[in-house]
Order: sequence, then structure tokens, then C-alpha cells
Amino acid sequence: MSAPAGLPGLRKRERVSGLDLAAEARNCSGYAVVDLRTMSLVKVSCLYSDEEIVSSVLSDEAGVVGVDSPVTREPRFRSLDREMVRMGFRVLPPTLGHMRKLTARGWGLYERLTAEGVEVIETHPRSALKSSGAGDCFELAESLGVDPGVYRTRSLRRDLRDAIVSALVALCYVLGNCLLTVSAEDGTLYLVKPLRGEPRLW
Repeated sequence: MSAPAGLPGLRKRERVSGLDLAAEARNCSGYAVVDLRTMSLVKVSCLYSDEEIVSSVLSDEAGVVGVDSPVTREPRFRSLDREMVRMGFRVLPPTLGHMRKLTARGWGLYERLTAEGVEVIETHPRSALKSSGAGDCFELAESLGVDPGVYRTRSLRRDLRDAIVSALVALCYVLGNCLLTVSAEDGTLYLVKPLRGEPRLW
């Protein structure tokens, strides 16, 4: 069973966040927050336990969270995954070893966050960068009018960069005009439209 597209009673969308979820709590789950009022990146950090993730999202007042994880109850190869592969995006199916753990953890967080009125959407940062044509998360941020501020550094670790991309996808989900949607009967995954020119076929 896949996550529904939207839920009633959602939180205000003045902030969005991105989560590059790790399969296990002992590893860093990259987390980033974009403030829509200032159009700036206001937080980038590593989170670990599920409790820390949920409390951070709620205290940061994020209305939408873009999660780099399959958002589905069952770890199976979905039509959505097939569609992504058909389009040329390299996604790992939820049936692989660590992906099973990641899928289970992602679904648990989905249930906890949506119960608090937070909208959780599925994304894939590497595919979002590819679909946008941006070279990295900072180019994508600036192209979307978001100031990376002090977080714009080449030394930023990969999971934090992916979290930034996930947060930018959540931003596009709210704005609408930069969002690229890939859908199948068992789910929807959100990417970013090409920054320049017309959309192309992958």
C-alpha cells in the first residue's frame, strides 16, 4: 500500500524540510530545512533516532518533508520503480537487503509524521538533480531562488547534500511551478523540472 497524495489538516507551509534517511539509526540521516518566507536554507544537520527526526521536523514547523526513501508499506518492486528505471533514473528497488530496512523505517516515520499533520512525499535526490540539470545541490538551490548561506561548502558530506536536494523538491511541491511528478498506480515520486529549456524524455 502506497502513501496517499495528500491529507487534510496539514501544517502551515512556511517551512519545508528534506530527509536523506539512513536504513539504521546509528548512521547519519541528512536533514535540511528551507524557510519559504526568506527563501533560504536555515538548517542542515545529521539526525539519528526516529524520535530525533520526528521532534526536529515538528520543532522546525516543516509542513512538507521530502524523504529519500521508498514511501510504501510493503518492500516490493513497484510499478513506480519500473517507471523510474524506464525513464533512465537509477533507483534501487525496495526489495534489496538494506532497502528493506530503509523502507520499513521510512513507512514508520511516514505514519508518525502524517499523524502530526506533516505531509511526507517521496523523492530521489540523484534523480532530482538529473531531471533538473543542476550540477549539485547548491546550483539547484540558487536556480530556485534559495540562498544556501553558510551551508554552501564543498566539504559538506553527501547525505547532507542529498537532504538539501530533498528539501528543494519539497519546496517545488509547495510552489508547483518547478515540480516534476512521476506516477504509477502504486505511488508517486517527486523530482524537479529542467532548469533550462523544455522537458526532455529520459
